[in-house]
Amino acid sequence: MDDYKYQDNYEGYAPNDGYYRGNESNPEEDAQSDVTEGHDEEDEIYEGEYQGIPHPDDVKAKQAKMAPSRADDLRGQTDLMAERMEDEEQLAHQYETIIDECGHGRFQWILFFVLGLALMADGVEVFVVSFVLPSAEKDMCLSSSKKGMLGWGFSMGTNYHFHSWRVFVIICALPCTVSMVALRFMPESPRFLLEMGKHDEAWMILKQVHDTNMRAKGAPEKVFTVSHIKTPKQMDEFIEIQSSTGTWYQRWLVRFKTTFKQVWDNALYCVMGPYRMNTLILAVVWFTMALSYYGLTVWFPDMIRYFQDEAYKSKMKVFFGEHVYGATINFTMENQIHQRGKLVNDKFTKMYFKHVLFEDTFFDECYFEDVTSTDTYFKNCTIESTIFYNTDLYEHKFINCRFINTSFLEQKEGCHMDFEQDNDFLIYLVSFLGSLSVLPGNIISALLMDRVGRLKMIGGSMLISAVCCFFLFFGNSESAMIGWQCLFCGTSIAAWNALDVITVELYPTNQRATAFGILNGLCKFGAILGNTIFASFVGITKVVPILLAAASLVGGGLIALRLPETREQVLM
Repeated sequence: MDDYKYQDNYEGYAPNDGYYRGNESNPEEDAQSDVTEGHDEEDEIYEGEYQGIPHPDDVKAKQAKMAPSRADDLRGQTDLMAERMEDEEQLAHQYETIIDECGHGRFQWILFFVLGLALMADGVEVFVVSFVLPSAEKDMCLSSSKKGMLGWGFSMGTNYHFHSWRVFVIICALPCTVSMVALRFMPESPRFLLEMGKHDEAWMILKQVHDTNMRAKGAPEKVFTVSHIKTPKQMDEFIEIQSSTGTWYQRWLVRFKTTFKQVWDNALYCVMGPYRMNTLILAVVWFTMALSYYGLTVWFPDMIRYFQDEAYKSKMKVFFGEHVYGATINFTMENQIHQRGKLVNDKFTKMYFKHVLFEDTFFDECYFEDVTSTDTYFKNCTIESTIFYNTDLYEHKFINCRFINTSFLEQKEGCHMDFEQDNDFLIYLVSFLGSLSVLPGNIISALLMDRVGRLKMIGGSMLISAVCCFFLFFGNSESAMIGWQCLFCGTSIAAWNALDVITVELYPTNQRATAFGILNGLCKFGAILGNTIFASFVGITKVVPILLAAASLVGGGLIALRLPETREQVLM
């Protein structure tokens, strides 16, 4: 009894029975408890660390440490941008003083000449297609067009004919070619170089401008006194990999990425930065001007051609039931309809059919030789024992016709499409007068731009052009349409000139070209849309084109008045 202890005092082995009671101490567990003694749960090893996974608490701590650094970076960028804006403002005023010292003389006139060639090349595109296409369609067998064509050509040998439209295209390409070559010899804009942080290059160009003008004025001894020009703080330096640190494609890739980033950032700055409202307003004005101007400049010649066609059709002669036997016809037949006639043993030689229709007519033992035609058809005719020799009366010109013992011998080769042989000088004259009528508007806008202001010139010109559109309701003749076209082009060109100027002046130097390119691209889209819409209503109604053009001009002119005036503003 003394060798036993009570179970409530001792739990473990019973010395005499040898059974395990379940609560005894394990030597291995005791050893582990000794090792971990003094550690709590927070100090235990995160089992994900063995798999390379960071502890969530470590991630939170790292983010907390990075938050202040990101805020510091953001504040640093804001301060850098503010510093750059201040530098640009100082540069703008200093640059005006420097340009005054360089003077205005020979260098500017050379620059005007080169840029004038570039603008000439840009202006040619407005009317060159409408002049060339109708003539080129004959040589190239293109579809018919309703535009004017060029009155001459000459032959080289016996096969090749050098028509005037080819000469015209070559002449129109000369300004573009010469300006491209001349621009290679012109220096980069010093203001742009300063914006890019290239101080020395900009200073050398300004000194060149100064010395060129002073020599032309007879004062070559005058010294360029500017020694230092304010350069804005650079936001992002251009990264260049040298040949020792990378291959040629790596250097090219870095240049491409950097340039793309600069262009993308400039585009975003124009549409989402502080200039987004100006960009939105300018986009509306550019689009409405292009829609109405380019739409109407194509619509005017089309309407004049429509009036011509209607007048031509009103003079059409109709012959019904005629009988012609044994006749020789060697003259031009034009604008005629022959119905239910009978032609027997007749000869058609060396003649020209122009807008002639033979309908339900019987041809018997007739002979066609060396015949050319335009818009001439045979419909529901019976042609028996007839020979066609060296003609352009192709298969598609016979509609539901019946042939009996008829032969087609040695048909004319070349294009099988119908074209007018006579050059439509009136359409050419219309396009020329429309282009010439902008000259007075250019002169007036150049003289009054700084006196009247950009906004008043844009709004006034667009509103006056809208009024001219309403008078088109009374243009029911060719002469009236020509007169209103010249008036419209002459008044609307002032808005174009002022729009170009204010677009340049509203943006800083490093975003100016990007903004102008975006708006000009939108202008081209409006021009294409205007051409498509206005041309589709020719011969149907005048109401839609006139009201659409007038509404676009009025809306664009009123919206333009919300832009800031830049007449007295120093360019940034």
